[in-house]
Amino acid sequence: MPLITLDNISFSFSDKPILNKVSSTIHKGDKIALIGKNGEGKSTFMRILAGTIDPDDGKLKIKKGTRISYLEQTLPQDNDKNLFDIVAEGLGEIGIILKQYQHLINDVKLEQASEVQEKIDQLNGWQYLHKIQAILNRFTLNADTILSTLSGGWRRRVMLAQALIQEPDVLLLDEPTNHMDITAILDLECMLKDYHGTLVLISHDRSFIKNIVNCVFDLDRGNLSVFNCGYVDYIKRKDEQLHAEEIANARFDKKLAQEETWIRQGIKARRTRNEGRVRTLQSMRESFINRRAKKGQVKIHALDDENCVSKLVFEVKKINYQIADIKLIERFSMLVLKGEKIGIIGGNGTGKSTFIKLLLDELQPDSGSIRRSKTIKLAYFDQMREHLDPNMKAMDFVSEGRERIDIGGKSKHIIGYLRQFLFTGKQAMAPIRMFSGGEKNRLMLAKILSQPANLLVLDEPTNDLDVETLELLEEMLVDYSGTLILISHDRTFLNNVIGSTVVMDGNGIINQYAGGYDDYLIQKQDKLSQQKDKSKVKTTKKTENTKKLSYKQQQTLKDLQKKIEQIEIKIAQIQLQLSGPEFFQQEKSQDALTTLARLEADLERYYEKWEALE
Repeated sequence: MPLITLDNISFSFSDKPILNKVSSTIHKGDKIALIGKNGEGKSTFMRILAGTIDPDDGKLKIKKGTRISYLEQTLPQDNDKNLFDIVAEGLGEIGIILKQYQHLINDVKLEQASEVQEKIDQLNGWQYLHKIQAILNRFTLNADTILSTLSGGWRRRVMLAQALIQEPDVLLLDEPTNHMDITAILDLECMLKDYHGTLVLISHDRSFIKNIVNCVFDLDRGNLSVFNCGYVDYIKRKDEQLHAEEIANARFDKKLAQEETWIRQGIKARRTRNEGRVRTLQSMRESFINRRAKKGQVKIHALDDENCVSKLVFEVKKINYQIADIKLIERFSMLVLKGEKIGIIGGNGTGKSTFIKLLLDELQPDSGSIRRSKTIKLAYFDQMREHLDPNMKAMDFVSEGRERIDIGGKSKHIIGYLRQFLFTGKQAMAPIRMFSGGEKNRLMLAKILSQPANLLVLDEPTNDLDVETLELLEEMLVDYSGTLILISHDRTFLNNVIGSTVVMDGNGIINQYAGGYDDYLIQKQDKLSQQKDKSKVKTTKKTENTKKLSYKQQQTLKDLQKKIEQIEIKIAQIQLQLSGPEFFQQEKSQDALTTLARLEADLERYYEKWEALE
């Protein structure tokens, strides 16, 4: 059933055509990924669907009664609203009334609250009060928390809750995973798999897209192609489409060259007798000029490592660090050697960026020591783009006002260098405020990768980047001969680039695993299985060590045994539910997954206590 129909939609920004007579249909139950390069107009396309902007030409037809909810790419600015108020605003009029009622109750203005209560009764609005609290709980949000106190990842959850509270028929999500940790992304992934409405999604996270969508809208140079398939098949078909386009362009260019030769060689009378051919040639010339050539690939300069750099980059010995009463790092040690590529993952607030600052001597550990190589030359990518001046020209930001920069020992014009990062000459001279989020990230990368460095630190570099730029950045990092430390939530990116993974589990617990994200999951599961096997052996016999324990320790050990057995039973019950084909169609499926993750974490913690006592 068609919910939204686009009929010859066109839209231009300044003199740049963004959408060129785009036509398509969005049906009930579609889960669509909108894919295209940065600056191609994906967010503009979303805003047209959401009705926040109107197209220059064409018609947008929306089925009567269709509810559309839109999560914008840009996070909300700091404000003093609490999370209950923000989520309630997603309900429209009834949400505003419920928000007003809550404030009056909190301020003990009971008489005024009674008047508002009558409005709620008339609108049958009490059911929505429960919905607000339910969705806050689902995203583990506290109703009284003030938005300005939250990190980017938590703000993203708040806005998702606001979008979903409406129970929309069509959900529009623009980069929903930005700033989210991997656990939150997996949680959202499960939620969207079970979502029964229609979804249109912009995301750079290939694993996320691959696991959710059943259709791909490809926006390329103003034209929209629809691929009625999953993401993996789309990649194959897109490659075939581009190959066919290259062949067609080559034939066209050959034909144009032949006609140009003919028009120059022919005499005037001959030209007069072939006015039709002349007109065709003029048309071909115009087509060639107007052809919006596919932008070239990014050629990122792979920085050479300094010969004089020592083999040991960092030596971390038993460091501790906490903020107020929150323990972020406890007795952690590691070695970082020249040429290593290390990924850092963990939930929001576990201390990933803090750990980087400790390594770089921007913070000092509470105890323990960090020895650093004296030959470090650092290039640092800041996820918050703190160093971007919106009024500065792009070329001046990268070159610091110089016309030419030195890249790998060769002098290069700044505009030519920026072209490797998909910026036209006009864009190079434009102020940064004109750029999209992805273009700003590309600009930051251009700046950082132009600097000679043997240590590259990238804090969430994948946010807002298009898939093609991501893949090319991966190639550069694989070939990079220096040391790389990478914070990222992009599972595919981590798997393709890093050689070891540092996992910050919270409460100061940090573990290091060989390989990428998938390797970490396998090793973690193996570790849990080994601990489970050990506990079974230990429960069948009494060891001499047990006899030497104090009475209190023996009681603790017995309690741990009971807790482990109870948790294992609960985990087995949930895993049995998960094996059912219809389980994920039920509303309780998400709660079960969250409970399973919590139980597994508890089980691992109890095993560690058990081993310590044994």
